[in-house]
Amino acid sequence: MQQSEDFQIDWSKVKKPELTQKIKPKSKLKQAENQLDHVDPLERIQNCFRYRLSSLMAAMGKHQYYCVYDPKIKKTHPEVKKSKEDLIKRCSDCLELSCRFVSRSSFLQHRHPLVKLMKIDLRTLLDKTKQDKDFQLQYDDLDDQDEDSKQKVEEQEKKLAELEPQQEEEIRSKLQAMRKNLNLQNNQKIYIMQGEFFEILKQHLNSHGWVENPDIYSQVYDFKFCYAKKFLQTPIQEQIVSRFQQTKLVSTKFGLTRSLRNSFVIAGEDSSRFYPRCYDLSDEQDFEDFIEEYKFTWAENYLKKELKCQKKVDLCLKLLQRKFMNIQERLDSIFNNDYPVVTPKEWELLQKQDEKEVTDISYKEKIEIYKQDPQFDISKGENIWVIKPCGMSRGRGIKYFRNLEDILPYAYGVKEVNFVAQKCVENIMTISKRKFDIRQWVIISDIQNLNIWFYEECYIRFCGVEYSTEDLKNRYAHLTNFSVQKHNEEPQFEKLMFTQDEFIETLNQMGHDFKQLKNRMQEITIATFKCCQKAMEQRKNTFELFGLDFIVDEKCQPWLIEINSSPTFGISTPVTERLVEMGLKDLGVFIVDHMFHGQQKKSFGGWNLIYKKK
Repeated sequence: MQQSEDFQIDWSKVKKPELTQKIKPKSKLKQAENQLDHVDPLERIQNCFRYRLSSLMAAMGKHQYYCVYDPKIKKTHPEVKKSKEDLIKRCSDCLELSCRFVSRSSFLQHRHPLVKLMKIDLRTLLDKTKQDKDFQLQYDDLDDQDEDSKQKVEEQEKKLAELEPQQEEEIRSKLQAMRKNLNLQNNQKIYIMQGEFFEILKQHLNSHGWVENPDIYSQVYDFKFCYAKKFLQTPIQEQIVSRFQQTKLVSTKFGLTRSLRNSFVIAGEDSSRFYPRCYDLSDEQDFEDFIEEYKFTWAENYLKKELKCQKKVDLCLKLLQRKFMNIQERLDSIFNNDYPVVTPKEWELLQKQDEKEVTDISYKEKIEIYKQDPQFDISKGENIWVIKPCGMSRGRGIKYFRNLEDILPYAYGVKEVNFVAQKCVENIMTISKRKFDIRQWVIISDIQNLNIWFYEECYIRFCGVEYSTEDLKNRYAHLTNFSVQKHNEEPQFEKLMFTQDEFIETLNQMGHDFKQLKNRMQEITIATFKCCQKAMEQRKNTFELFGLDFIVDEKCQPWLIEINSSPTFGISTPVTERLVEMGLKDLGVFIVDHMFHGQQKKSFGGWNLIYKKK
């Protein structure tokens, strides 16, 4: 971890708690209401560390386990001297707390021992790719803003920096003066709308006698709807706003990954069954988890494709047996320093050229027993990983790779951008041989008592060309984002979106039930926001709209891919034209009737309450 700078505290300025103030003991920080006390601690560990072997070994006090494979590596972490029972209890107890803080342990990737043990010279690879023009072209879409957009952002940042914070009483006084000036009644509100495409929402608010304050930088309002939370400044208690200040652990790729790790304990739902395993490559612990999981996944995929080498088949079967050993055996193995990883020698053998043909075909029956793994079916022998930049939207910077020698240079080739690596769902359902995903709108309100509203209609986004894994660089075959597809000059298909009704009809023809799919999407949504609840700002008079992206596999099971804050309401096709108009009108009903008038109903227009914490 990065060390903090030395500092001194002026204790004269530190306020003591008043006698009437209740100080919560540390035990209260635990999510007692979500603890699964009836669940075996070993089952907790099994589910939460399923794809995080390095993290499990670290929790068991075995930091830098890889030192046993090279005596030259110096240990910087002392081994924890505790009994096996105490270490197991510590592993289980730490899972009861949600991820509240975002901390990363920085490291030098090219010098990490795991990379060297795999005989990958990352420094040389990085130098080589810097000179490779075709490789560098892959970064071009990281910055797709035109000069006018950049200038607009710069002007906004400048104006925001010049704003002086106002006191609460000053804001209330100005708000009262503006209301008096406009001769407004109590039920008439002053609102600010920041962002494009919201004319329909404005019309609905205006129909209720509300008046718009056109100054998006102003702090004088009853309600403020904004795309960027920086425009909120610090709202006073009675002001209603459309953004939570803290959503990093929900709407960022690395944040969502961290939040869902303990979902089995916090939400009672194993995220391995709905969120493809994902790793933050800018964090050392996650990096180690990814490297270990990549090796095991390589072995699994080798057994699922055309085989040539009997020796490799035997080794891969041995490695899968090691990966899927029961949790008690795994913990015993770690405690006894017999680490259940793919060793450097084993990895070296796997990377050698195939020699002899496979003679024993019984391996096909043997690997069937490993379907106990919730994500066993998402790999079909390709070993494809999706590398995504953190903090970016609209498909920018997302690339697909198979080989570690391609993944690492791309992920560490740009210093200003952090990436995550997520296992690609290879057994996807396609329609007309095209990849698609589902965009679902969700509103979160009242974080403390967690209300989740699910919009009654979703829409389906398609790729413009047929899906194929032969060319992983073809963005038009792999990325459904309309902002990507609109640049395709030679699409094979013109229709890039389906309405929900069109999707239902297609599923029926394929023998699938949309109701079951939707119910599962709702279950996933509830579990996800339960995990993120403690990490979000606990402020009343706040709600936020999110766009959840799901992909569907061959068995019609949904997989959550990511969550977007401030999803676009731009009209790109006839599908979104209809849905945006309907969605914004219903959003206006939700804002006026629920957020301001406090009506307690299960539906406001198309916004349906699917969860309310009791």
